[in-house]
Amino acid sequence: MKLFSNIRSRSRRTNIAGFTLGEMMISVTVYLIIFIGVMVAIQIFALRVYTLAATKLTATQGGREALNQIREDIQQAKTLSVGNLATPGVATSFTNVPGTSGAQGGALQIFQTINPVPYTIYYLDTTESTNYQLMAYLVSSNSVVTTNNLAGYITNTIIFDAEDFQGNIVTNNLKNNQCYRMVLDFYQWEYPIGYIGGSDLNAYDYYQLRTRVCRRAIN
Repeated sequence: MKLFSNIRSRSRRTNIAGFTLGEMMISVTVYLIIFIGVMVAIQIFALRVYTLAATKLTATQGGREALNQIREDIQQAKTLSVGNLATPGVATSFTNVPGTSGAQGGALQIFQTINPVPYTIYYLDTTESTNYQLMAYLVSSNSVVTTNNLAGYITNTIIFDAEDFQGNIVTNNLKNNQCYRMVLDFYQWEYPIGYIGGSDLNAYDYYQLRTRVCRRAIN
């Protein structure tokens, strides 16, 4: 008589699912294609952002250099006069705003001393057919004349004005209690490394730079 029956245990084989070599190769290939595509898209996007940022930095750098130069001359000036050019593009035709009229215009004459020279005239050259240019006309102590182009593609014609501390336009006769404001509205092509035909205004970015400066010397 057997009290216990023999219990036979059988090991169960667990079925483990896997990939074949062909499936692995296909999966890796698809992954690599997706990865390379994503990396290329990121690179293209980064280059586009860099181009846009470089364009804006280049545009503002040129305008700021012009503003800095004029600001330093105003701070060191003895006398200043806001006016316009009687003959467009001719700096020697500068005429200041007379009498009690508000001092605002497209040109600024700066005398560094009480002598007739040296002096500088910053003026807007409107003779260009495509855009306006901000020019610097300098007459040094030995009467040597130099003309420099400070900025281009300007759209506004009122560049300079004389103001009081509240921003009100004043006359040229008020010498010690006024500031001089300068405003530059200009545009630049958004993609300077390429070329497009026609006049697509959407391809340009528009900028504005402004500053207010007071003389340091008080009469």
